[in-house]
Amino acid sequence: MAAEERPKPSRLPSHFLLDREVHVIISTHSGNHEAQSYYSDTLHGYLTDHVPHLELRKNYFVHTTTSLTSITELTSKLFLFNAKKGVKNTIILLSGDGGMVDIVNAMTTTLQREVDDNRPPSIFFKPIIVLFPLGTANALCHSAGIIARDPLKVMMTGRAKPLPQFEVRFSRAARLVADEGRKRLEFNEPGFPEEGKEASGELGYYDPEGHVRVYGCVVFSWGLHASLVAFSDTEEMRKHGVERFRMAAGQLLEEGHVYSGTVKYKTERGGEWLVLQHKSGSGSDADGDKKHKYILATLVSNLEEKFCISPHSKPLDGTLRLVAIGNQPSDTAMKILTLAYEQGKHVEEMREFVTYHEIDSLRIDFNENDEKWRQICIDGKIVAIEEGGWVEVRKMPTTGVDGRRVVELVC
Repeated sequence: MAAEERPKPSRLPSHFLLDREVHVIISTHSGNHEAQSYYSDTLHGYLTDHVPHLELRKNYFVHTTTSLTSITELTSKLFLFNAKKGVKNTIILLSGDGGMVDIVNAMTTTLQREVDDNRPPSIFFKPIIVLFPLGTANALCHSAGIIARDPLKVMMTGRAKPLPQFEVRFSRAARLVADEGRKRLEFNEPGFPEEGKEASGELGYYDPEGHVRVYGCVVFSWGLHASLVAFSDTEEMRKHGVERFRMAAGQLLEEGHVYSGTVKYKTERGGEWLVLQHKSGSGSDADGDKKHKYILATLVSNLEEKFCISPHSKPLDGTLRLVAIGNQPSDTAMKILTLAYEQGKHVEEMREFVTYHEIDSLRIDFNENDEKWRQICIDGKIVAIEEGGWVEVRKMPTTGVDGRRVVELVC
């Protein structure tokens, strides 16, 4: 159905009322670089037709990104400032998952760094985000049902819900991988980095204990998933769209690397760490080092349109689920991941090989000499952990001093 033929809603949704600032972000680098044409050809006319007097409103703004840090800078300087001053923001985000992650990190990082505890400011109006799937995989849009129900229809008839988050904490020498793997960037702290060094923007910060903290809302991974994201993050591979992930997975499975490290998890906040024991007797060698193919913790069901890695996850339910595969042959691992493309059948048909359950926290102590096998993925961003380093992931609760949900998503 063409945009002009879509039925108009009987009344405006609350996120378009006159008491809200409306900001459109056109992420020019996302996916196949189609955000600008989509806004010009479809969205602008639809908004003008469906939101009365939109162009005459003094609180309607359009922002076009000019660099990979544009969304981060907008969030830190404008959206966060507004939220703490009681200004209501609606952000129409033409981007992939990365744009959402930039907003979540910039807001959460700055709030955490400004205070000694996790309590939000006394006045804090969460921005409402209307997300359009202009990225490569668009995991959040697929998992929240935005694409299946039509993004334009969701924008006009959907409701805003708090977006769940997780926190990732790792050792001080970790570095953000950038520029197609050629650069290693420092994380942030006051007065850092030193002159002549590049910093990672607002992705993460050093906490009082000297550990780096980064925030996510989609997926954390180590092993095959993290490696395929890292290996496929080149201009040449991006030309293949979502197919680049399958191409990289095939190459990695052919190489057959087994990832070495100790993986632990907690099932509830404050509980004991439990060592991950893979099924079917695989996962340990004679020296007791744990061996893995695939370690993933996710808040969403689908990482791609048809790649349903966590079939029990419901839209924005806040549940963190672990998906793990041990030291299985490459053909077995390939069969497991292929079944994930069949409505998540891997968790049932291959359950003797797949660990899949709800968790609160996850910890990895790495035992890899080569840095490329110590790279983790946080919502598509790659972080290299130093030799002998570690990482912890934990679900952020909805309430209490640890509670933090900084944005709402229309779904």
